[in-house]
Formats: sequence, C-alpha cells, structure tokens
Amino acid sequence: FSLKLDNHFFHGITLNTKSYIRLGLRLKKYLVSILSVPNMSSTMTETGTAQGLANVRQGNAAPLDDRTYVEKITRDYDVLSTTFLSGKTKTYEWRVEQLKGILKIFMENQDAIIAALKEDLGRPEYETLICDIGATLSEVRFMISNLKAWMRPETVSTDLLNQPASSRVEKVPKGVVFILGAWNVPINLVLAPAAAAIAAGNCVVIKPSEVSAASERIMAELIPKYLDPEAIRVVTGGVPETTELLKLPWHHIFYTGNTAVAKIIMTAAAKHLTPVTLECGGKSPVYVDKGLSASQLRTACKRILHAGLWINAGQICVSPDYILVHKDAEEALKDMLKTVNAEFAKGNEDFGKIVNTRHFDRLSKLLENTGGEVVIGGIAGASRDKCKLPPTIISRPNVDAPIMQEEIFGPIFSILPVDSAAAASAFIRAREHPLSLYIFTNENRVAEEIIANTNSGGVLINDTLTHLGNPNLPFGGVGSSGFGQYHGKFGFDEFSHKRAVMHKGLFIDVDRYPPYDATKLKLIRFVQSGLKVPGSVKATLVALMAAAGYYAVQSQL
Repeated sequence: FSLKLDNHFFHGITLNTKSYIRLGLRLKKYLVSILSVPNMSSTMTETGTAQGLANVRQGNAAPLDDRTYVEKITRDYDVLSTTFLSGKTKTYEWRVEQLKGILKIFMENQDAIIAALKEDLGRPEYETLICDIGATLSEVRFMISNLKAWMRPETVSTDLLNQPASSRVEKVPKGVVFILGAWNVPINLVLAPAAAAIAAGNCVVIKPSEVSAASERIMAELIPKYLDPEAIRVVTGGVPETTELLKLPWHHIFYTGNTAVAKIIMTAAAKHLTPVTLECGGKSPVYVDKGLSASQLRTACKRILHAGLWINAGQICVSPDYILVHKDAEEALKDMLKTVNAEFAKGNEDFGKIVNTRHFDRLSKLLENTGGEVVIGGIAGASRDKCKLPPTIISRPNVDAPIMQEEIFGPIFSILPVDSAAAASAFIRAREHPLSLYIFTNENRVAEEIIANTNSGGVLINDTLTHLGNPNLPFGGVGSSGFGQYHGKFGFDEFSHKRAVMHKGLFIDVDRYPPYDATKLKLIRFVQSGLKVPGSVKATLVALMAAAGYYAVQSQL
C-alpha cells in the first residue's frame, strides 16, 4: 500500500512498506536537529539551531560565514561582561538613568515610531499609542516609582535552631541578558522586558525582530543614542545572526514568539544551563454565558471584536482565538457581532495589515475547509498584494480543522456552542494551556467554576486584553504558552537572582558536633517531632541565648 503526504516536510514523498525506514531516519534527523535537547556528553551541531530556525521561518539560512559579524558580537558580549563585572549597573542611579532614557526614546521620537509601525503593520496611530508607546511608558514609569523599594534586601525571620542570627534575601542582577523581540508589537516587546532587565541591574543585548524591518531600524538607531552603550547594545539580522548569538553563554534569555522557535532557543540555552523566559501564546478562548442583557451582550461583543479582530489585525499573542458560547445565547451573539463589526467598519479605513505575504498565505490556508459558516468577512474580501484580510468570523467549524488546532494570530476567530460552563471548561481543559482566558458572565459562580477547572497564563472576566495594563499582575504563560513572568515587580524579579544571606555570630555555639551522645540524639528527635513552640517561648529562648552570648563575650574581655 502507499500513502501520499502533502505536508511541508514530507511533500512529494510516496510511502510504501520499504520506504518507512528511510522516512524514519529522515524524521529522526529532523527532530534531533530542531527540537531535541542535546545529550550532556555532546553538543549541538553548528547547523542545528540555524536549520531549526530556518525551517520554522521558512527561510534558507545557512551557518554564518561572515567572521567579521561573529567577531563583533563576541566583542559586544565581552564589553558588556566587563561592564557588568565592574559593578556599574548595580547602582540605583545608573538604573534610573537608563529607564529615563527609555522614556525619552518615546517622548522625543513619537512620530518616527508611529511611522515605523505604520510601515510594518499598517498600524493606526491610535493603536500604536496604546500598544507600543503608552504600554511601555506606563510600565517604565511604574518601575522608576518603585525601584528603590524593589532593590532593598528583604528581611526574613530566622528559625529557632539558627538563633541568634539575622536573615535576608538580596536581589542580585544575573549578568548579561539576551532579549529576542517579536514582530507583532515590535517595540514594546523589546523595550518592556529590556526595562525590567535594566531595573534589575543587568547588561542587555537586544535583538529586534527582522520581520518588522522599519521598527528594527529605528530601534537600532535610537537605543545607542539614549542608553549606555557600554551596558546595552542592539544587534540586527535574521536567522544566521540569531544562531550565532544563541551560542554565547548568556545569563538569561528572554524570548517572545511561537512555540516552535521557543523549543529551539531552549535547546541552545541548555548547552550553557542558561535560564529562559518564554512568552509564546497559543489559542486563547472566550466563554460567553447565557443571561446577558442586550446592552451587556453589546459591550461584550465590542470588547471581543476589538481585541480579537481589530487591534493590530488580530496579531497579538493574547487575542481571542475562539468563542465558546452557551447554546441558548449563540444566535444572539452572532447577530450582535455582525452589528458591532459593521459599526466598527463604517467609514473606517484604519484597519491594520498582515505583516507579510507569508503570513497572509498561512491565514488564507486556515480559512480553507473549515467546515463552518462564514458569519462575516472571509477570503473573498482579502487582498494578497496589500496583505489585507478583513475581520472574519467562522461559526461552528470542524473542531479537527486547522483553524481549531493552530494559533490563528490574525483577524479571524471561530464560534462554537456548548451546553454549559462545565462543558466549556472541559473543552478548554482538553487542549494546551492558553496564555489568556476570557469569561463573559453575570454570575461570579460561573466565572469561578471555569477558573477552578481550567489552567491558563491569566484570566480576565468581562473584558479582553486590559489585564496586561495592570503592573501589579504578572504576565506569562503556562505549559506550551510559555513560562516565566514579567510586568511590574514580576519583571524585576524575573531578571534577579534571589540570594539567601544569613549572618551568625561566633560568641555562642550549640554543640552539634561529634561525638554524638544520647543528649544530642534526644535533642534532634525532639526537633524532628514537629511539636510547635509557642511564640512567647521562642522569644524567651532567643533572649536567653542572646544574654548567654553577651556574658560569654564579656567574660573574655
């Protein structure tokens, strides 16, 4: 028998019984070179990371032959390492100066940033002011206001057996950090994590996404003008350059992007045991409950449509990807979505574009054979030349169709009816953990039931996206949607090593040394019995030990 496979990897191969061995060897080579973590006794081939990144991005990258570039990034790394070891970046004054420099980048170059994002993504000025400029300004200002408090060592209690002593937790910068930006929010997703790394006292190498070329250019131009070049540098380029950068022994890597590339980055980081933060995304679901009034349903539809289809043309990692609606509210929801979308579109030319033709083709392919009904939009109103795809909603697609299996990352989402909130929870739970989960309901019980029975990076009730703007909440994924967190103090902590420090005196000593006699054995058994010592007794014992220590010192004077 034979089987014809039409996939980018197996394309053109006809399988019969004898060819399975050949296919198995090819598949093994592919997986080893891209996704597997190297054995501790061996290292990854030089072409492994490059080929993996190239396959994911559908490029034709080869190992970089330009030794001048390799030497330059090595020099950059050495300069930043020297700067970090000098202690320069550890001071409060240096950190605040750099954070204020980031503020100046936006305040003094706002028009240029707006123009760059218009060129890359067709982004309306209003959306750029929200997504890239406003979000970053708010984040950095919050850091400046709180940095002194974050930097202070945290005093913690000391257990009874270690008394007399004092204990604290210090927040120590990790070293030289590598930040890989994303193309969809290309400035915020570079400078927000960079600001967190700087606030924590690190040196930073920033790699903007080459896909958003205008934004990459402006970052390469502005960052050296406003930030300390001895501690913060920008590198540009594509897959070959990224491959070379991933060979360096970073002290932390922060990546925003898709899961496939995240696996490649983890593979490279494993060679040096480098910690990583991965912000990946996934299919963020929405649940719409029954019982919403007409005005409430209208508000819900505005918030879902704006975040899911309109802002940045749906190219956001936490955009609503599909809607699970209670079956009793399905028709009302579809009618209201059509009404609200028509209002958004009326006389409005301000709709972003898909970043490039490759992603346009990917989205177009998702719309083939969905098995559902097109409620609004569709490929008929699209323009490949302009990379324009209208807001599109698919009702009741086949759950096995690619549109329900892959992260969409474009102005498309689907609607599926469910019998209950419990059925919605089961549907979400049966899939990979999403980066965000959105719930629209009048009943707190329903919301809490879904929260208790699912897992996700974050949850927002009765709105979309806005939880990202609260600097007191962490932002990050779980499982395949990523790991590690940032925003506000969570970003400061992500780029800091929490160093345990205990200070004990030499004037008194508990005999815990050999020989181990019966008295010591009884004591250790008492300690391990788990008996709770009242606080007043602990305080008395500590005071007695301190007094004994004082008299011991006095007797030696």
